[in-house]
Amino acid sequence: MPRVTVFSLMLSALALPLATPALAVTAEELWAEWQSQASALGQTMTATEVVPGNGTLTLRGFSTSFADQNVTTVGRLDEIVMTETGDGAVSIDLSDVYQITIIFEDLPGAPPVNLGVNVIMPDLAMTASGEAGARLYDYSASRITIEEGPITGGNGAPPTIDMMIGIDDMSATYEIDGSNPENISYVTATEIGGIAGAVDVLPPPGEQGRLKLVFSVGATTATGSGQLGNLAALAAAPNTIPADFALTGDFTYADASIDVTFEHPRDAFNLFASNAGGTIAATISDSVVDYRITAMGSTTHVAAPDLPAPVSFAVGSAEIAFSLPLAAAAEPQPMSARLAYRDVTVGPQVWAMADPSGSFPRDPITVIADLTGSLQILTDLMAVDPMAMGAPPAELRALTLNELQLSVGGASLTGTGSATFAPGPIPMPVGTVNLQLAGGNALMDRLQASGLVPIEQIAMARGLLGAFARPGATPDTLETTIQFTEGGGISANGVPLQ
Repeated sequence: MPRVTVFSLMLSALALPLATPALAVTAEELWAEWQSQASALGQTMTATEVVPGNGTLTLRGFSTSFADQNVTTVGRLDEIVMTETGDGAVSIDLSDVYQITIIFEDLPGAPPVNLGVNVIMPDLAMTASGEAGARLYDYSASRITIEEGPITGGNGAPPTIDMMIGIDDMSATYEIDGSNPENISYVTATEIGGIAGAVDVLPPPGEQGRLKLVFSVGATTATGSGQLGNLAALAAAPNTIPADFALTGDFTYADASIDVTFEHPRDAFNLFASNAGGTIAATISDSVVDYRITAMGSTTHVAAPDLPAPVSFAVGSAEIAFSLPLAAAAEPQPMSARLAYRDVTVGPQVWAMADPSGSFPRDPITVIADLTGSLQILTDLMAVDPMAMGAPPAELRALTLNELQLSVGGASLTGTGSATFAPGPIPMPVGTVNLQLAGGNALMDRLQASGLVPIEQIAMARGLLGAFARPGATPDTLETTIQFTEGGGISANGVPLQ
């Protein structure tokens, strides 16, 4: 799905809680807000019957619809009752079941598929309040359940899907500020006691295979904020991103696990993964994207008939992060990237296959690379069409290796360095990288003794290390300084490499 289409679909999902600058003192004004906001986002919001009362408004046959290329999403509620509480707020009571239907073409020319999902929320409490130009929504529910709905249409019999996802002890706030229509902003916070779910998919009659998935997520907290720009301008020009658009979110969870089993006469497998908690943080705007994910105490186990033995591994901690500028600018802009996997261990079955004699050390493996630098953005990256891209839209100007660590088999490679790059489509570095290797000779001795690496390759590696590295200050350590000079020259400890 194209990038802008996904962006528009994401905004359409916000239509229900968003508010226009009008103050929702009455239930009727709140209903008008919802309709106005939905219309601005290209979404249809209707009710077959609107019944006003004494400080109340009842919507019967409530529905929303959003079409995006070949996919249409329709939501239905039997009834919504808005009740003015007398203190400027409006309580919102919804029917227990929110029915969602996703309509799409499975195959070109085939009848559309109607995929149903039911959201069951018997004790959801929802309130709208706030000052003029700002709307605050409060949500709470002890239990929300998501289950499969009917599947109709398409060619032939549909698969059988049995799904149950439970969300426990949910509370959330969502505040939308429309006092400046040119730059609508929001702040949200959510707490969930836990999420657990199971999905069982059986193929249509006559086909083989069965997919089972079970997952859980422990206590979670999530916060978010941002500026949505001018949504009316977005509706008028759907192929653009609003000016001043920016979203920031942070998600923290206590633990997580997933168990996937695929039953099939030929391609069966089982995957189990879990961890002891982690975080996801992201910022995206028209000028920058910033992303960071961490996890602690991860374990993974994979088994399949084609594998000679089950594969399992564990990671003490993992981190992936990057920050990239997106908007064209006259000057270089900062960027960064980090990859860190600490204390990686492999299961005994893998070691038994790779090194049955036990010659190779089973020490935990650590891989860390931390980079910062600057990029010259020549063309707005959010507007680039990858299929029609000619010249590179960005050029590297500077790169610094803040940390490099690779520890495996009792040996450790570390390093730092920096380089600059002259303008041009082909990056030509000028700078220095310093590397240190500890325990390298002992590792090669073990590799030779285990037979994992042929002796000829070991001898070649020793020769290269002797030619381009110098002894360090302590036994079995080597050091090298790699220099990049103007014109493409490369040397190691003064020995030319290019």
